[in-house]
Amino acid sequence: MIGNGLSKSLLAAGLFILVGCCIDFGKYLFWSERQRSHYYGVMALVLTGFSLLASCAFFLSAEFSAINNSRLVSVEYRALQERMSAVRQEIDHHERLLEKRLNSEYHRQWVEGEKNAERIRELKSSLIGLMERSSSAGKDTAMNEVPITRFFSILGRLFGVSTETIRNLGYGLLALLLEVITLGAISLANSMRHDVLWDDKETDDAIKPEVSIDDSEQRRKIVNLSNDIIRGQVQPVIRRIKAAQYELDIDEIRQVLINLYMAGLIEKDARNSYKLCDTD
Repeated sequence: MIGNGLSKSLLAAGLFILVGCCIDFGKYLFWSERQRSHYYGVMALVLTGFSLLASCAFFLSAEFSAINNSRLVSVEYRALQERMSAVRQEIDHHERLLEKRLNSEYHRQWVEGEKNAERIRELKSSLIGLMERSSSAGKDTAMNEVPITRFFSILGRLFGVSTETIRNLGYGLLALLLEVITLGAISLANSMRHDVLWDDKETDDAIKPEVSIDDSEQRRKIVNLSNDIIRGQVQPVIRRIKAAQYELDIDEIRQVLINLYMAGLIEKDARNSYKLCDTD
């Protein structure tokens, strides 16, 4: 395709890719945060189902497109097209004769013109039948030439079921496998990220001065802060904790929040802050 046809094709392909990226990005976000709310998990599963159906539709359309392209170059289809072209030419020939004879002044030419009109009606009826056959001409040959279709046909004969059933089942399992792999990869990425955060925490604890261990007063302040956060007496926000005069520096407050988060007592909130986990 050239010109406007190519532009429309590129636009359609770009929109198709954009929609797919949006679905996958949303699925990644919802599945990553599913522990915060079960609604996120439901949304992730809905997007997964939609993506699964879209994958099945893509597989089917790709196979049917391959079958149709193979059908258009088959011997049966080309022979039918040549026959239709010959019928059209004959119709044009009789229509020209009919026009000349109707314009003639001789009665005999009018009689011959009626024969031409009758022949034109017969040819048009034949052309309609050929056009109806053209939609399926060469389809059987094409299905035997497309590898994936031939594979489904062989499996159908082996298991005693129709090719359509084998095709739908095969594409459904393939799409399901792709979605399971995607969700598994997302879960694995989140697990690896949490492992990295935990290793960083242990490293920070190893290189951090042992003030909180050696100084009982600092330990008491940290314990008091942790208890107050758990009881809801102070919000797990750094600026509010500083305003509450716990006499702890930023690093110590941040370490308390990280420990409570890793223990599952608080959860992340907007703007890099934290909040108490919902107890219901």
